[in-house]
Amino acid sequence: MSQLDLAMRAEVSSRHLSFVETGRAQPSAGLLQRLAEALDLSCRDTNHLLVAAGHPPRFSETRLDDPAMAPVRRALEVMLENHSPYPAAVLDAHWNLLLANPAQQALIQAVVAEGGPLPQTGNMVELVFHPEGFRPFIANWETVAGFLLRRLRRDLDTRPDTVLRALYQRLSELADVDALLEHTPASVEPMLTLELDIAGRRLRTFSTLACFGTAVDVVVEELRIEHYFPADDATRAFFEEAGGFDRTEGPESV
Repeated sequence: MSQLDLAMRAEVSSRHLSFVETGRAQPSAGLLQRLAEALDLSCRDTNHLLVAAGHPPRFSETRLDDPAMAPVRRALEVMLENHSPYPAAVLDAHWNLLLANPAQQALIQAVVAEGGPLPQTGNMVELVFHPEGFRPFIANWETVAGFLLRRLRRDLDTRPDTVLRALYQRLSELADVDALLEHTPASVEPMLTLELDIAGRRLRTFSTLACFGTAVDVVVEELRIEHYFPADDATRAFFEEAGGFDRTEGPESV
């Protein structure tokens, strides 16, 4: 976006915007908020912009377990509960697991029962890459890992983030990221399917990601709700069969 385009969108003269950019003029909080809206910045980045100029942040950053977040947490619980008997989870902006429904918990427990304790991390992407995590159970691991790497690269290109950058570096220690990025097998299916081999069963799922569309809090805006769906009848039967996952338990924090 050119400086003139940004000035027009933010309803400020390009001359004044140039002075702000070079440090000759001190921007008001109102101008910075208009610039943030014109640049489609997130709540977190808008706060960073304001604080960098000496202004207080505009958006709150409330912990998920704070009493003020009770309505949000309940909404998350409803989404997770209503997705049973299929797995569902809530993730933060850095792919850390925050909440999981019983089916998701049972799936993780099945991995632990077969492969032993998981590494001490709650980051789902790291667990996909870790040889002592989910990696040995993913039949199409190269395809899934390459897809996650490209998504992570896209996130970093959109908004540089030190935590995501550290995660990317961690993944490069666990796998050959250059080779994975080049691994783009052709697929005739409309969705990327995650193929898991657990307890002698091949489970095939695909997922959707949802978010809150009217968030005005940093944490709420960054929440991602991931729902897994069966990609074939055998997988559907696995999750729905009698004696499967206990649907009476509610979502748990992780």
